[in-house]
Amino acid sequence: MQKILFVIFDGLGDRPIKKFNGQTPLEAAHTPNLDKLAGDGICGVMNAMPTSLYPTSEEAHLAIFGYDFVKDYPGRGVLEALGIGIKLKPDEMAFRIDFGTVDEHLKLTDPRAGVISSVKDLAKACNNIEVDGITFKIYPSLLYRGVLVLSGMPVKNYLRKVKNAAISDTDPHKSGPHKIGVRVLHPKPFGNTKEGKTVARALERYQYLTHEILNEHKINKKRVKRGLPPANFILARGEGRLKPVQSFKDKYGLRAACVAGAPLYKGIAGYLGMKVLNVRGATGTLDTNAGAKVKASIKALKKNDFVFLHFKGTDMAAEELGDPELKKEFIEKADKAMKQLLDLKNVMIVVTGDHSTPCELKDHSTDPVPILINNQFLISNFQSISNGQNTKFKFGESECGKGSLGHIYGKDVMRIILSQNANLKIQNESLKLKIGH
Repeated sequence: MQKILFVIFDGLGDRPIKKFNGQTPLEAAHTPNLDKLAGDGICGVMNAMPTSLYPTSEEAHLAIFGYDFVKDYPGRGVLEALGIGIKLKPDEMAFRIDFGTVDEHLKLTDPRAGVISSVKDLAKACNNIEVDGITFKIYPSLLYRGVLVLSGMPVKNYLRKVKNAAISDTDPHKSGPHKIGVRVLHPKPFGNTKEGKTVARALERYQYLTHEILNEHKINKKRVKRGLPPANFILARGEGRLKPVQSFKDKYGLRAACVAGAPLYKGIAGYLGMKVLNVRGATGTLDTNAGAKVKASIKALKKNDFVFLHFKGTDMAAEELGDPELKKEFIEKADKAMKQLLDLKNVMIVVTGDHSTPCELKDHSTDPVPILINNQFLISNFQSISNGQNTKFKFGESECGKGSLGHIYGKDVMRIILSQNANLKIQNESLKLKIGH
């Protein structure tokens, strides 16, 4: 079987932009290398999840990799924790957190505190605080993000007593999501138990306490003086705990590795048992070293059957900044780096997105994303049976919508990829017989 390089651009899809004459940022971008891969391969469009559901990145990735995004989902907090190297215990709860800005009425005014570049010192001020017998440990992550871990006897008792124990979000991100002017939510436990109420009450008390600490922190006082929004509230969501899951290798028989910059995607890969590679310059932001990431992915193919390469910048430009020009520029930067892929032999290249993030919405949407599957082995060795489209093909939402793959869903992707691989093996043997080898 040939090896597989699977590239996911976070939030790749978009909607027509007036300044781009009705094209999306991807369609307007100069992408000769993606266009070549698409023209020589097969294309279509995809929704990672059912269109009736809001597509979160973590659930979309699980679906694309062929997992049940409900049963196999451990919670966003767990994936973020794994992505920054936290060794969680089964009797701990983990939340993904954002340092946001609230007003005096605890109404959200900025969910990312002006996309603050680091919360390391702010997190330190809120770390190792005990409330009602529960210890709250906080770990800074990328930009305004972090992880909040709850441990202690009340947490253990709740997890032990209630099978589906869970604490609801305090981040009102699904009221829009990230709707401005909404008050932070009261955490609620699953199940009407004393243990659950204790954990939820402690979380709320911790958030109010740290809100006071953050308001008085020198970093936030300086930000206010400079006219910047203070990072004065810890918004918690995606609570979860470690749970067993079938590894990618056991599921597909493929040794897998991951090249990513943002912690969430490293966490997803680690959760599925992929080897997570650290690449210098892979920041998970718009300034990531795309060339180094592609080079590392190619190198990783020597020891692995499947390499997952992730780019976050497309989503960041659209969701955090709503800037179509910046999204277009990032796509062009990544495309330039992907020129290295054109000379690969015996490698199947797949390129798609986990969901669309239209710049006009500054949010995820259910618009389908383009997907290409480039069978390099088939193209380079058996031109006579290649079902590629043409080398003038433009990789984008509109053109891919007309492709031979049609409209597929995340659950279909690995099945299609592996069936393509199996077909190549059969075709290879068939051609050898025909030409007398």
